[in-house]
Amino acid sequence: MKIIIGFLTFLTVLFNFYPVKDVSTELNENKSLYVKDHIIVKFKNDVHFSTAAGNTAAITAHELINHIASKSGISIKALKRIFPDAINAKQEVFNKYGLDKYYKVYFEGKKDPKDVCTEFEKNKSIDFAEPDFIGEAASQKGTGKIKPNDEFFGRQWGLYNDGTIRTTVGRPGKMGADMNVINGWEIETGSDSIIVGILDSGVKLDHPDLSGRIWINPREIRNGKDDDGNGYIDDVNGFNFAYETSNVKDDGGHGTNICGTVGAYSNNSIGYAGIDQQCKLMVCKNLDDENLGEYSWWAASLYYAANNGARVINMSEGGYDYSKMLENAVNYAYESGCLIIASMMNKNNGDNYYPACFKNVLSVGATDTDDGRCRQFTWGGGSNWGKHIAVIAPGNRVYGLDYKDNYNFDVYWSGTSQATAYVTGIASLLLAQDNTRNNKTLRDIITATAKDQVGDPREDRPGWDEYYGFGRVDLYAALNYNGIISPIDYDRLKDENKNNDNRDSELGGQNQKAKAVDRDAAKDERSERRNDDDRRARRNDK
Repeated sequence: MKIIIGFLTFLTVLFNFYPVKDVSTELNENKSLYVKDHIIVKFKNDVHFSTAAGNTAAITAHELINHIASKSGISIKALKRIFPDAINAKQEVFNKYGLDKYYKVYFEGKKDPKDVCTEFEKNKSIDFAEPDFIGEAASQKGTGKIKPNDEFFGRQWGLYNDGTIRTTVGRPGKMGADMNVINGWEIETGSDSIIVGILDSGVKLDHPDLSGRIWINPREIRNGKDDDGNGYIDDVNGFNFAYETSNVKDDGGHGTNICGTVGAYSNNSIGYAGIDQQCKLMVCKNLDDENLGEYSWWAASLYYAANNGARVINMSEGGYDYSKMLENAVNYAYESGCLIIASMMNKNNGDNYYPACFKNVLSVGATDTDDGRCRQFTWGGGSNWGKHIAVIAPGNRVYGLDYKDNYNFDVYWSGTSQATAYVTGIASLLLAQDNTRNNKTLRDIITATAKDQVGDPREDRPGWDEYYGFGRVDLYAALNYNGIISPIDYDRLKDENKNNDNRDSELGGQNQKAKAVDRDAAKDERSERRNDDDRRARRNDK
């Protein structure tokens, strides 16, 4: 979602631009949003580029792209690999998904990217081509004050709910409508050996409630070189995929809140308590200064996190359009051993969003202070539902850390983003308890121990349902899991949802036609309050 500043009423509008190059976007009649100046091209796996002296894969790929483009009168500006070679890549999985065959292709002129994709897919060397779709963060910011019981922990109703906090008019809080964290902490508080990938807008690195919790790449120093050979220069704390630098500073605010929700210091007399008190946070900045992101950034950040030691990956973000590139990046991370946890999104409907819809993702909805599905966040919207939902967790008015001021503790965010971060913290605590658990085991424990029938009985039916999934997560129950409870076949539910996807095929047999999400009303507003040149200048200053 967007921050509450001057455009609160235009929550469903998305904008995104690429630094230096054409920074405009395209909004088609089906309300898909994608970057206008480039597309994603995937060569077939059996296409091999020359390695002869004087040639490189990039040059040979450039020549092939130019050859294909010239037949359709398309002029190519630049070519860029999405997944760089890395010595720590999981090579078998890397080869399986042909990650070395993915390119961003920048072109001249004002051609519709979908038309360009169609032209490229006519060539037998191309596996598929698709626009670089744009997604957004899955929550929105607000500010306010609730008198806490003891400094700031009293505001964290998701960790301990005494029933006194109300976030929605007409819905009083309910004692015990939380994740049973206090009891859970008696069993496990975390381990600094567990790395959690936070794929978001970055982090305030110097925040006293976070500074010692940020992951440090042990094989990298700031010297302008790729010391560890992972394909990224100076990635000491992670990488900035939005602006292609090592600076992971948060300039949107969403990421700092998510980092704190997962892993802020506890018992240090300031700020708030993260659900995991010990884990390390790997910062993968894949949202820009308006908390929006191109799918190519998301795919690259998944690849990075999986290659560099993350066991759990938090994706509090989502986009409306299916992407084969993004799905394969998710599959790469999952088959590399990561548990990917993503937001259901906040439109208060049953539409599909990605990556939450993908089979190898644990998808999270949000509850309110009364344990019911959050039908209206502090800013509006509501928690989405669907056949791919796994669990729900607290997500309304989640207080946390500010990305500008180390001592401003009156900022909260609301959305499935925060619910997702809580579940990520539970997963990392389960790993701290037993680091031999694999991603499927983690998912099974979280779903099997979730509390069923905690919400509105009209939606929260016995067993799995499309509004609450398996139920509201419970940390104490998860840490006491004995293996007896058998979870429902979540993979089957995901497969059924994929087969029932309401998007029609447009490009290369992929589901690319997006369902309307009411962005037309804000289209004119976008033009009025944004100037492409100003946007370029802001990005160039990063």
